[in-house]
Amino acid sequence: MPSRTGQSLIARLFVIVVALFMALATTVKAEAPRRIVSLNLCTDQWLLLLAPRDHIAALSSLAVDPDLSALWQQVGDLPLTHGTAEEVLPLAPDLVLAGRYTARPTVALLKARGVKVLEIDLADDFDMIRAQARQVAAALGRVAAGEALIAAMDAQLAAATPPVDAAPGPRILNMTTGAFTAGSGTLHDAVIRAAGLRNYAAEKGLAGYGYLALETLAADPPDLLIANIGAEARPSLAGQLLSHPVLAAAVPPDRRVDLPARLWTCGGPFAAEAVTRLAALRPAPLPSPQAEP
Repeated sequence: MPSRTGQSLIARLFVIVVALFMALATTVKAEAPRRIVSLNLCTDQWLLLLAPRDHIAALSSLAVDPDLSALWQQVGDLPLTHGTAEEVLPLAPDLVLAGRYTARPTVALLKARGVKVLEIDLADDFDMIRAQARQVAAALGRVAAGEALIAAMDAQLAAATPPVDAAPGPRILNMTTGAFTAGSGTLHDAVIRAAGLRNYAAEKGLAGYGYLALETLAADPPDLLIANIGAEARPSLAGQLLSHPVLAAAVPPDRRVDLPARLWTCGGPFAAEAVTRLAALRPAPLPSPQAEP
């Protein structure tokens, strides 16, 4: 039977072994994922912004769409999928990024197979963009990179912020095919307001995403119109509405604004570039009154 000294030594050794085991388990758990797959256009952007290139196992097929993907030129030879489980499982991912509402059958099957899936919501303002940057950066083990993205975005937003006493900006309407637009509570609305402009659709009472009738636009036209979502390159019956004579008369070509949809289709730091471009449409500030001699 061991002495008390021997029992104490055994107890100490046991404590040390347990501590080493826990430290090893923590290290393994904290190891950054090295085979990451994205199933969604917006999660594609976060991976391209935050993940080491050799850790990206695949992106979605929309990642290379120049109309929708802000970072399409950075994709290069990275593998693409259409978001099916048959494509994703052979890649043996240790992390999958997915949109909250996309590829639901694939997400369900991946979870059932024990694959870690991080689901990202639609961002509807800049606070949510900051939160998502931190969420994804933490999952990738790239916290510092996430904070750097946020800081750069905030600096660009600050430079575009209108003065407190600035005159109200023009009313601007963003319209896609079929008269689909974005009202209050959307990222489009947050971008427009951050630029010091007014969201025509929100002022007409639209909350979220929806439609406006041509009659509404004809009776009270917006000051400016954004309607450049690649409709000419992708002709459709719904797209013909953008060239409707009523709309052309209400908002002629000289009051139409060119703003690439890829800058605000997804929430990301590139949305600050959309703010910068729209801020240039604000009225010039009135000259300060000259001081009397």
